[in-house]
Amino acid sequence: MSRDHERRCCALQAMFQFDLGGTSDLVHLRESFESRAREARSANAFERECDFEVPIVEEGIALAKCAWATREEADQALALLTPEWSWHRQPTIDRNILRLGYYEIKHGGVPAAIAINEAIELSKEYSHSASPPFINGVLDRVANPTVSATTN
Repeated sequence: MSRDHERRCCALQAMFQFDLGGTSDLVHLRESFESRAREARSANAFERECDFEVPIVEEGIALAKCAWATREEADQALALLTPEWSWHRQPTIDRNILRLGYYEIKHGGVPAAIAINEAIELSKEYSHSASPPFINGVLDRVANPTVSATTN
């Protein structure tokens, strides 16, 4: 797994925790992730998804904070693009993948193609098989608003 992808995985997991109300305490969350990072990597592939290197934890938490800070803006913009799939109908993980992708495209300085591709990869790893095309379509409309304006 690339360093950038691992950072995004960490950020997504932090945002998922924030969204579920699992924690808003960044210090506790960082300590939890770093504690796990100091342990040996798991042999179990499912558990390995939560194994981050210590430097990645700091970067992932920072990314999560930035994306979470823009969630209201993202939620409003994304809701307009998904009227048939309101926020309460979307899986929590998809909501946060979209928020992270939105942040990276609009505020993170990440080229849209990379942000979209990474969001698709996250959805393949963490969500349902129907999610990657949905995530792709929504974030493509975020990146190319003139396309969505002409197709509506």
